[in-house]
Amino acid sequence: MTATDSVDVLVHRALLYRDEDEFLDVTIPFLWKGMAQGGRPVVISERAGLVRRRLGRRARGVEFIGAPDWFGAPARTLTAYLAHARDRWWPRGPLYLVAEPVWRARTAPEIREWGRLESLLNVAFTGTPTSLLCAYDVRSLPAEAAEDVGRTHPELIGVTGTRRSALFTDPAVFYAERNRVPLAPPAEPVMSRGFSGGDLAGLRAFVAAVAERHGLPRERRLALVQSVSEVAGHVVRNGGGRGSVWVWSADGRLICDVVDAGPALDDRYLGYFPPAPHRPAGAGMWAVRQLCDLVEIRSGAGRTIIRLHMGHGPR
Repeated sequence: MTATDSVDVLVHRALLYRDEDEFLDVTIPFLWKGMAQGGRPVVISERAGLVRRRLGRRARGVEFIGAPDWFGAPARTLTAYLAHARDRWWPRGPLYLVAEPVWRARTAPEIREWGRLESLLNVAFTGTPTSLLCAYDVRSLPAEAAEDVGRTHPELIGVTGTRRSALFTDPAVFYAERNRVPLAPPAEPVMSRGFSGGDLAGLRAFVAAVAERHGLPRERRLALVQSVSEVAGHVVRNGGGRGSVWVWSADGRLICDVVDAGPALDDRYLGYFPPAPHRPAGAGMWAVRQLCDLVEIRSGAGRTIIRLHMGHGPR
């Protein structure tokens, strides 16, 4: 047991495992401890079947959640974590959560944002009765995701014990670093349109037409139009007053850049946490992050780019 083993503070550990036995040798004692402490054990992993079989009858005391649906989009996953913890998990005792993200078919921007999510969990759950055990199968883990593990988890755990991560990085610093990663240039062909305060209706019609032309389902088209409208409205109200929109298709999804030539946008944690009385400014961007599969924000050189990703179906 380490000094951070307490139900009164956040414990956030990463398990890098090389086979199923190593995975079970760490996760099963963790779940047993949660049950012994009167906590709420939860497993979100595609290896849930292995856990069920190893636990036997004791598996009835564990909540199992499907990993592919849960790990659809980073911002929506963070919202689900917070909502479940508040409404279902903490009321029943300290949370003991085994979580294993799904990495199949992730693009480079997605991998970067999942790393950001792991870092933000240190902010979201600080001071709560939460023990997070994040599992990573090194046999299939993307290289960039592997590089993030030690930087986003204060502790690393294995069959030989627990140790502090010498690479752990303050979430605010990690977040700022992610915002300095250059965006990939748009892929041709690109359709673009300028906008100003009196032309948002025309902008919505333009985005809807492009999305329909690319075969985006109606519900997803509406979500993209709503998101672009919200971001463009922010530009008109709080930015340079006018901007441009660039739309193209890549990686099986529609990507839309909303470009603001005005002041740099302060995007520290912008839109990642649910709206609250002390965070009214981020409500619109929080909604945008819930609607889109991925949102990237970059400010610099006298402009801000808000890049929205929308696939043909929820991830």
